[in-house]
Amino acid sequence: MEENGQMTMSTERQMVRAVSASSCICGQSKETGAYALAEAWNELEAEGAVSLEAQVRILIPEAHGRSRLPAIQKQIEKVCREQGVKLLAVHQYKTPAVSMPLVAATCTGVMECTAQPADFSGPAKEIVLAGWAGLAGMLRIAEERDAELKERFAPAFLKQIEACRGCIFSGKAIRIARESGIRIMRQITEGGIFAALWHLAKETGTGMDIDMKKISVRQETIEVCENYRLNPYQLTSTGSFLMLADDGGELAEELRHNGIKAAVIGRLTGNNDKVIHKGEEIRYLDRPAPDELNKILGHTKSGY
Repeated sequence: MEENGQMTMSTERQMVRAVSASSCICGQSKETGAYALAEAWNELEAEGAVSLEAQVRILIPEAHGRSRLPAIQKQIEKVCREQGVKLLAVHQYKTPAVSMPLVAATCTGVMECTAQPADFSGPAKEIVLAGWAGLAGMLRIAEERDAELKERFAPAFLKQIEACRGCIFSGKAIRIARESGIRIMRQITEGGIFAALWHLAKETGTGMDIDMKKISVRQETIEVCENYRLNPYQLTSTGSFLMLADDGGELAEELRHNGIKAAVIGRLTGNNDKVIHKGEEIRYLDRPAPDELNKILGHTKSGY
């Protein structure tokens, strides 16, 4: 039955509400749409939403040929099939308002109205990193600068990068965390892990103490970032999450047991200091800086 526009069910069932998440990603790669979908999809998965559907808008500059659109759309359709997401529509536009292809993805789903809100009270929460810092950004750099990296790195190294592409969808890690009672999960997106930590501290109203050596960064990410003089800790990492747990070690162990990279990287503290230490060196977390990927996108030539 319906009351005041909200769907209700019998007393043996729980009310549900519609939820949505959106993401806009730009880039020359045909994989651009996959990152937009992954970012929005992961957000809803972390909220506990089900029955996910997606709508996508693709905008390309007027000067670009329409040959780009089928390649982008094909990849979007492929990842939707792989992730079990119903693709409702793909709208395509040519516009002078963009200088490179832009994909806007909106995912919708439903979740129980009885879902518990985030609880930051209780004992000091430990911060678990599930995934790798800067991984998605490194993958996007590899796609945007494919020709350059082929000249710089061996084929075996590039194959290792290619093998990481499945990591941008994090449904498995999210499900394990939720089954372990974790409800506070924040995806690492624009600005990288430093920005994600800053926003987490602001959201919780606490400080934090982070061990930089515990933050997992793949060797491929380090080498690609060194090649372009980028900071991997300020690089987007769609599919990697910060999770708060009373017992971070137990959560990290469960994730690792299921093949997911995870580590306790620090904890929330009772003051407002956002401390990062690396051995005896101590620094304080700054306000979020622009994502390092912008330095690449701003100098990427058009064309596949």
